[in-house]
Amino acid sequence: MSEIVIKLKELHTGQTKVLADSSRYNVLKIGRRWGKTTLAVNELLPQIALDGKPCAYYAPTYKDLNDVWIELKTALNDVILTKNEQTKQMRLITGGVIDFWSMDEPDSGRGRKYARVVIDEAEKAKKFREAWNQTIRATLLDYKGDAWILSTPKFGQTYFKELFNKEDESWSSFNLSTYDNPHIDPSEVDHLREQLDELTFRCEILAEDVDVTNNPFSYAFDVKHIEPVEYDSSHHLYLSFDFNVDPITCIAVQQINGCINVVKEFYLKNSDIYQLCDHIIVAFPKASFIITGDSTGANRSALTQGNLGYYDVVQTKLRLGRAQMKQPSVNPSIRDTRVLVNSLLQNYCVKIDPSCEWLIKDLKYVEVDGDGDIIKDRRTDLRKADLLDCFRYYCNTFHRDWIRFFN
Repeated sequence: MSEIVIKLKELHTGQTKVLADSSRYNVLKIGRRWGKTTLAVNELLPQIALDGKPCAYYAPTYKDLNDVWIELKTALNDVILTKNEQTKQMRLITGGVIDFWSMDEPDSGRGRKYARVVIDEAEKAKKFREAWNQTIRATLLDYKGDAWILSTPKFGQTYFKELFNKEDESWSSFNLSTYDNPHIDPSEVDHLREQLDELTFRCEILAEDVDVTNNPFSYAFDVKHIEPVEYDSSHHLYLSFDFNVDPITCIAVQQINGCINVVKEFYLKNSDIYQLCDHIIVAFPKASFIITGDSTGANRSALTQGNLGYYDVVQTKLRLGRAQMKQPSVNPSIRDTRVLVNSLLQNYCVKIDPSCEWLIKDLKYVEVDGDGDIIKDRRTDLRKADLLDCFRYYCNTFHRDWIRFFN
């Protein structure tokens, strides 16, 4: 029988050093693109499974684990005995098993026995604490197995950071930045610093502990961004909508001489999409519009004539062609747009006309919770975040390439 050769990626020096200095429980607080998932796929999981033992990979959500499943399935193809696409389990000819679990359900993996578990992006998992304490740690008892807890840090104090700071001889902690990946040109990371806001760079690239007091969404917003701007009819006017029933909102933005100019906001209570379009036509009767905003506007609505979608009404009322409609198919994540918005506020020219009072309030006062979700309170005008959503959607549609490397 011929020898089977498994081709795995070679680890870089930082990954090799982490392995050499590891303990039973290992917490890696690391910058983006350092190579934590590569370490898991090319060393941590194959090492145990090829030795004939069971191991498990945990991700924040089912969607997050799929890329790793595909990569391992390809790398280990010649030694896989069976694989189950539904349960996400592969059995090797060595007798080893690799299970893949989502931490959406903290009980995932309960009753199993593992020689090693790898928990990837622990900071993204909303139920990481429960999953680790109620289920995952107990799976290591039979084999006296080890654990690898990997993540880029989030702002503030988190359970992941509690484990990182644990003072116990059976625990090792590693703090490594994106600069510590020798396969990435340091000048690329330097360039990224010019695009990201300083707090995000320190947190997600340098992997530092960054605590944002009161956790505002727009921590890079400053009064310097409030400046009178005039509408220029020779340039396109970008409209970004948020389709809450009350209020229904929109911002009008122009891109002129390398600046984002928020010219006007529309904030209509007890109104509808038809009246909002009428207000826009009165304010900008001859404008060349480009449209984006809330993805739900593509859905049919009982609040429109003929159950049309809101964007259908906008296109008809404003007499637009399909090329002018740039609405997204899904809404962007709050976390990604928070990074993008603050990076633009810090490093790009952003001007918001003082008349945009609701947007300015949102940028000043809207906060996020410990999971990074926007805290909305419909009972107060300071935390509805409707105009902030308009601004997030605009930035995501027209400026998301600003931090392309980061994504």
